[in-house]
Amino acid sequence: MADIYGKGAKGRATRLHALIVRDFGKCMNCGTTNALQCAHIISRKYSHTRTDLDNAFCLCASCHMTFTDNPVEFGKFTIEQIGEDNYYALYRKRECMDKMDWEEEAKRLREIAKEMGLV
Repeated sequence: MADIYGKGAKGRATRLHALIVRDFGKCMNCGTTNALQCAHIISRKYSHTRTDLDNAFCLCASCHMTFTDNPVEFGKFTIEQIGEDNYYALYRKRECMDKMDWEEEAKRLREIAKEMGLV
């Protein structure tokens, strides 16, 4: 089975990010507590927003798929949740060309997860 998070420090950081986001405990759209997932606002292909805790919602699998299939609705939901200014700040952050230090990012997220009692 493929590792959906990736390998090495980048994979560890991504896994911790998802764990922290899912700890919200319920879908931020419908409120269910079943099949929770980490849904990125800006695609995880962009290093500098991939593990940004402001760049994800806790969604159930159903709402995540619905928003994936309906990006305009996801855009409306996102703006309602975080506001236009925060959305555009994330959008601009994705353009950062500095090399991401995944070891440091994994360490930072591990500390957050420890404080939350998740690891």
